[in-house]
Amino acid sequence: MRTFVAQLAERVLDGHAPIVVGLDPRLDALPATLLPDAPPARRIVEFHRQAMPVLARHAPCVKPNIAFFECFGADGYRAYEETCALAHQHGLLVVGDVKRGDIGSTAAAYATGHFALADALTLHPYLGADSVAPFLAACRPDAGGRGVFVLVRTSNPGARDFQDLRVGDEALCDVVARAVSRWGAELPRSEGYSPVGAVVGATWPHELARLRALLPHSWLLLPGVGAQGGKVEDLAPAFDARGLGALVNQSRGILQCFAPGDADWLERIDRAAAAFAAECNAIARRAPHQNRT
Repeated sequence: MRTFVAQLAERVLDGHAPIVVGLDPRLDALPATLLPDAPPARRIVEFHRQAMPVLARHAPCVKPNIAFFECFGADGYRAYEETCALAHQHGLLVVGDVKRGDIGSTAAAYATGHFALADALTLHPYLGADSVAPFLAACRPDAGGRGVFVLVRTSNPGARDFQDLRVGDEALCDVVARAVSRWGAELPRSEGYSPVGAVVGATWPHELARLRALLPHSWLLLPGVGAQGGKVEDLAPAFDARGLGALVNQSRGILQCFAPGDADWLERIDRAAAAFAAECNAIARRAPHQNRT
């Protein structure tokens, strides 16, 4: 079984940029000529059917946000399933942005259902270790070799409301980071990294080096570049000397880089993805940190 983290590291070492393209489909941002009379879910699938081969030239993985599918009900969930399948058909890894967090049999059911579609998932840690345990079980090489990204320091301004609260001498987000590191220590690593990653917003660059130090063996998923104000140039501390250890997320800047009336929308996506990949590669390859083993 080739695990998620092994495949991710292999692709980045082979030259793919350390990026993940977020799939957040909005009807008002789709090409106007793309099945204009079809139901919303069908339009979304067709958009991804055409965009996926372009994305696969530049990115190792995509991150479909389930909220933008679920809002269309049963048809929307089928569109999510089809989108995950399309990504796999084009050799892309899938990070299911589902942000699940529950306990017991409910958490186990979420893990079973969502890992059937995605290679990795985003998780809420608020309910504690037993809420992530069913997902961590699926990260073992003999149980699927999946991956998770646990919310540690989110990119939104409201993150301060709870994540900055002091627990003893440190912030709550640091306490969560230490827990993520402990959970990952119990699982096999690939190229120095465990399958238990962390979501750390690119909007908090002054905190990135500290959080990286607390999470030395975790892949960091870095949302917030672009529309939320994060800058790629600030993200070098997230990477090791090989360009591994982090995935920079971009959603709107790639898949909403065109006006609905633009006939050349696929070419625009191609150019935007290529530019973003080049920018992130340039930062990752000059990262000053030591290899993690």
